[in-house]
Amino acid sequence: MLAFFLLIAVIALAFSLLNFHLVEINLYITSIKIPLAVALTIELFAGIFIGFLAAFIHILKLKSQYRVLSKKITKTKTGK
Repeated sequence: MLAFFLLIAVIALAFSLLNFHLVEINLYITSIKIPLAVALTIELFAGIFIGFLAAFIHILKLKSQYRVLSKKITKTKTGK
């Protein structure tokens, strides 16, 4: 497993060294110039964060539904 992570790290390092071109990011208020590899890395982690946030919200909804259904089952079993 360590070898896999080292391989990924080497590939990522090679990618970042080969893609050091500056790109301009327009933020409506201002624009910044950063290396392409940095821009792609930021976008990757932003996407991962948004995905985890969406999954977390979905899990919270499912837990809420589970609690409601568990209470209904308990009421049905006790006859109340």
